[in-house]
Amino acid sequence: MDNSPQNDAPHQQRHTRGGRWLDPVFPTTGWVCRGIEDVGHEGRLCDVCQGVRIRFAHVMTHPDVSQALSAGLGCVEKMVDDPFTAEKRERAFRDDLRIRSDWPRRVWQVSRVGNPYINSRGYNIAIWNKGGAGFGVTIRLQNEFNNEFVRNDRRLFKTIEDAKAGALEILMDVRKERRDIDV
Repeated sequence: MDNSPQNDAPHQQRHTRGGRWLDPVFPTTGWVCRGIEDVGHEGRLCDVCQGVRIRFAHVMTHPDVSQALSAGLGCVEKMVDDPFTAEKRERAFRDDLRIRSDWPRRVWQVSRVGNPYINSRGYNIAIWNKGGAGFGVTIRLQNEFNNEFVRNDRRLFKTIEDAKAGALEILMDVRKERRDIDV
């Protein structure tokens, strides 16, 4: 029986460009993604195929490999059971980077009751004056005003600018929590 990579089942086919894929003892399945890192515009070589420069490094671990590997999406899709989840995870990571990058330039509106608010990625984010105590942040699903909050954060901020910066971190937490539910 021919055990060459060409005859493996489609989900077990090896990426044959080079690197670790050519090592017969390299585990090709059973990997877990522990996170994604932006390694910058210059990128770096994928630890797995060692032939593709990657900007977004998926940090992959395996019980039979002593060190974590940084892999590009193309290799990750071959290392995990569900390649769609890997692509979805990277897309969400890139979207989070865009949100962080664009946040300082966002223009906040003022509600009828005088509170700063902004709509971002399907959420309505409002800043509330809590009297002399400071400013709070509330996040709810955009266009759903049924008094049900996604997050009515307990933290208080000294200034509106501090609350706007804090709102970004709260939004990122909410997005991550909701992704964990969906993925």
